[in-house]
Amino acid sequence: MESDLGKLFIGGISWDTDEEKLREYFSNYGDVVEAVIMRDRATGRARGFGFIVFADPSVAESHLGETHHR
Repeated sequence: MESDLGKLFIGGISWDTDEEKLREYFSNYGDVVEAVIMRDRATGRARGFGFIVFADPSVAESHLGETHHR
């Protein structure tokens, strides 16, 4: 079973943000092992949300509930 430790939901992502930009932004807070932007299966267009997984779960826990700006 996949662990959700260190995983954060990221909402309100602008349409022009890609996984590389998302990873780069959140790497300011800790080592990012995965950055995923969810996309529409039919069109491939970003759906405006995604997930970040930090190597250290305590980094994710310390940022829960914070508002990040673009």
